[in-house]
Amino acid sequence: MQSTVPFTIIDAEVQWQVTSARIEEWMTTEVFHFRWWFLLAVLCLSVYLWWKMVDKSRLNEIVLNMVFIIIAVIVLDELGDELTLWDYPTDLIPLFPPLTGIDLATMPMIYSLIYQHFRTWKSFLIASTIMALAFCFILEPLSVYIGVYQTLTWRYYYGLPIYFAIGVIGKLLVGKIYSISSSTGA
Repeated sequence: MQSTVPFTIIDAEVQWQVTSARIEEWMTTEVFHFRWWFLLAVLCLSVYLWWKMVDKSRLNEIVLNMVFIIIAVIVLDELGDELTLWDYPTDLIPLFPPLTGIDLATMPMIYSLIYQHFRTWKSFLIASTIMALAFCFILEPLSVYIGVYQTLTWRYYYGLPIYFAIGVIGKLLVGKIYSISSSTGA
């Protein structure tokens, strides 16, 4: 039988010291600097543009798609950050998740607009491919250039199948939920 070591007061104190140091560093080197303002502007602009462009008659369906995308993006982003594949030199907030404006707004909103506008699978797959290429070879390098994203052992092209799969799986999940819902008369 494998023994487990309980979380101790010392562990909690060490975790708090690390969190406090992260917050202190954020307060002195990140918040209100150009990159921080840039991320905030991207977040606000994304939300504004999305609200203007979203089909409000399909809001439930599109937001459900966004929720799946947000979950996938945050999980994969945290995994990559934890495995030191990449790093975020600037965060909107000093705690989880990193790069909040892009992870919680920009990327999911782009995915949701593709979901909204490209209803057939053929057009959706083409648009998703173009989006994945743009994320990998335009937006990621631009984020590195601006200084809000830093690749460590990651290569831009690694993300191509991942960006594509996130959109496809999100569409499949929403389609399945709506299919179950309509078959039960809900």
